Amino acid sequence: WLKLPSPTQLSSARCLVREGLALGMAVLFRILALLSALASAEGFSPEACTEMFATMKKLGGPVPPGEGVPGCVEVCSMVKELKDYWGTSHSEMAEYSCSKGKTYGCVWEGVPPKTLADIGC
Repeated sequence: WLKLPSPTQLSSARCLVREGLALGMAVLFRILALLSALASAEGFSPEACTEMFATMKKLGGPVPPGEGVPGCVEVCSMVKELKDYWGTSHSEMAEYSCSKGKTYGCVWEGVPPKTLADIGC
């Protein structure tokens, strides 16, 4: 026989889904707030970040002193956090994080540096 979940189990499941969505949206709002704050930062732009991360990938490690662009690492950290959180369970949010990662040319430190493809984008 098919055993249906109790009303208590259903209520708990709904709470978990709402909490998960709330957490994902909180990360999304943090990304948007950071992007807004960085929009006025000197030197910060999607193009500058893409160039910085291309250098990181080419060198296989951190960029040389003076070539870092403030805010790029933070934006891409949030992109990865959002992608890691949603994985493939919510394709719209995962696609959103990947699109932002592509806009900023995100690459993460590691040996070798991790690319968007490495995180499933």
